[in-house]
Amino acid sequence: MVAASALRVVIVDDEEVMRTLLRRILERMGFSQIYTAKDGSEALELARSKRPDVIISDYDMPNMDGLQFLKAVREEPALAKTAFVMLSGSGNTRVRQRAGELGANSIILKPVFPADLKDKLGALVHELTGSTIEWIEQAKRERH
Repeated sequence: MVAASALRVVIVDDEEVMRTLLRRILERMGFSQIYTAKDGSEALELARSKRPDVIISDYDMPNMDGLQFLKAVREEPALAKTAFVMLSGSGNTRVRQRAGELGANSIILKPVFPADLKDKLGALVHELTGSTIEWIEQAKRERH
């Protein structure tokens, strides 16, 4: 079992509101090592320095979109096996198919619901490591 607080997460979205929302959702699940970027270029540098366990990236961003960012991550030997969740506001089948071809581990359509994200992250960590996540919900942490 791995504690959510032990996992490093990078959130990439050009909308500050979405970055803040995702950060709060993850914090409530027990994640504490959360880093954010506003586009793929910034996120690639951040991922190189922080070596995240999970990347949650929007698809539609300026400068370097989510597919370009995913491709760059998969081409970096140190990041190639990082769990990658692609977020999309569109149900475009071509985008989802291309994300899968480039190595996205999971795709979530916006709006993002906390329970769905928790389920996806739990399944993803289990699939990649064989471990389960020890969730420490915020309410539980506040009681200790």
